[in-house]
Amino acid sequence: MNLTWDLESLYSSFQTEKYQKDYKHAAELADELGARAKLHLHTQEKAAILTEDFLRQYNAFRSVYLCLFSYAELVFSIDNWNTEAANQMDALEEMAAGSEEALASFSKWLASMSGEELDTIIGSGEYVGRHAFYLRQLQQQSRYLLSEEAEAVIARMQLTGAKAWERLYMKIQSTLRVEVEMKGAVHQLSLTELRNLVYDHDSQVRQAAYEAEAKACRSVAEQSAACLNAVCGEAIGIYELRGYKSSLHKVLETSRMDQEALEAMLQAIKESLPAFHQYYLHKARLLGHAGPLPFHDIFAPVGEDSSVKISYPEAQELIVAGFNSFSTELGAFARKVFISRWIDAESRAGKGNFGLCIDIASIQESRIITSFTGSYMDVGVLAHEIGHAYHSSCLAGKTMANIDYPIPIAETASIFCEGLINQELLLSASEGEVLPILERSLSDAGYYIVDFYARYLFESQLYEHRKSGSLTVEELNSLMQDAMSAAYGSSIDPDSIHSYQWVSKAGYYMTGNEFLNFPYSFGLLFSKGLFAQYKKREGGFAEQFQAFLAASSTTMVADAGQLMGIDVRSPEFWRDALALIGEDIQRFVGYYGK
Repeated sequence: MNLTWDLESLYSSFQTEKYQKDYKHAAELADELGARAKLHLHTQEKAAILTEDFLRQYNAFRSVYLCLFSYAELVFSIDNWNTEAANQMDALEEMAAGSEEALASFSKWLASMSGEELDTIIGSGEYVGRHAFYLRQLQQQSRYLLSEEAEAVIARMQLTGAKAWERLYMKIQSTLRVEVEMKGAVHQLSLTELRNLVYDHDSQVRQAAYEAEAKACRSVAEQSAACLNAVCGEAIGIYELRGYKSSLHKVLETSRMDQEALEAMLQAIKESLPAFHQYYLHKARLLGHAGPLPFHDIFAPVGEDSSVKISYPEAQELIVAGFNSFSTELGAFARKVFISRWIDAESRAGKGNFGLCIDIASIQESRIITSFTGSYMDVGVLAHEIGHAYHSSCLAGKTMANIDYPIPIAETASIFCEGLINQELLLSASEGEVLPILERSLSDAGYYIVDFYARYLFESQLYEHRKSGSLTVEELNSLMQDAMSAAYGSSIDPDSIHSYQWVSKAGYYMTGNEFLNFPYSFGLLFSKGLFAQYKKREGGFAEQFQAFLAASSTTMVADAGQLMGIDVRSPEFWRDALALIGEDIQRFVGYYGK
């Protein structure tokens, strides 16, 4: 079976006539979009016509642009040394900056209208009416926009400001190599390769890799601190000018989420920490540690037989069968993903060693990157990424302006699908394989709940302290140590936690994407709650779930929850979801405590 993907439905190379033609067309559409914004968006005469014209033009540009950028990103993701792909992404991002300037002008124009005037425009025709939620969101968010000239300056300066610092950080990370001795041999490894060794079955390998990671992070700490201070400092300045209360306030607004829902979830997470601490302490004993768990063993496999492998065809059939148990439509979709070669699963040099799904709504397809090595964990990663693709497929037929769903909801389908496969694995596994699968599930839950809670605490303090000036490496280390201690408590050996973890977390450095932590906790727990509902239902859940996913791009998070009968502002919902994990922890402790 072929483990590489097929990109022919996009392009076969950057030099093809199709790619060059689309690139030229996208540039023309972007220029025309900007020209229309400058010429026509100064009056409310014929507002309905102007609105429809802008939406059609913007959707047309995004449709072509998405194909172009997706192709460049896909090529680069499997060949990090491909400078042509990197250059194409840079050029396309600059092209997109022009379209975002036009969108900012359009948003400011909408802001000049009353709610009643916008309602009249929305009711003027079928095409505009399909964009009701999008237009109202633009009008609401436009209150955080500066003048057209100021927004244009920001968009241009960010290319050589925060985005340049972000690119520098990414280059530092991708080119960083560290020497590490393992099993009598010396290796030159990247940070990604070192991180992958945290799952190794050999404790000495795990420790050596972890210590090498700390050494590598320490070696680039000053450069990384400069990048982090620049990205965070710029964000604070820009968001303050736009009228946001904080960077977190901006994230909640753009995530279509409110502070009440966030606090309800965080409260429940904080209450659940003792259960996770019990899990880590028990895992420490299983691994032969007399005291708390050393951090280099936090992802260590427990009870796994490293010789047990699953083939790629077996993984495919297991995923299709697991999805079929939920709905034949989901099973058929998974089979289509494999047959149509939407996945690049081959592990090879120059390829990013991570799971990623890139949705290409323009052609109603997705592409998935992963590195399949035959472990049960790899099966879960495949299921997770196919879940993302399925979510995108549920939005088929929507315009480009109507396909963006908020980050807290983004992980719902993926984690739900991963849960389906964990269930399938548990049903098909032998007695000796059940508990390792359960432990891996708990390890993942701890990562998304406990570790991401620590990241949230760190980032909250980072932005608070950055208001007073740049932070030194020592100050960043101190913030990280405090955050890790608050999240992991006494379950982790404090001397084993290296304080440079802020260096290796790319999310902190991504311009315009602050707090890429709590949305993942939200996604995991929201999916857990949905999965519990699914197990209790007699029927009809699959259809309701599909309708929920289809509506996710044009609704607020709280309203999306209501579609599934969930109140995300209630701590009880989050407590119930966490209680499911707590039950698995007790099952794990009880089994291995025998």
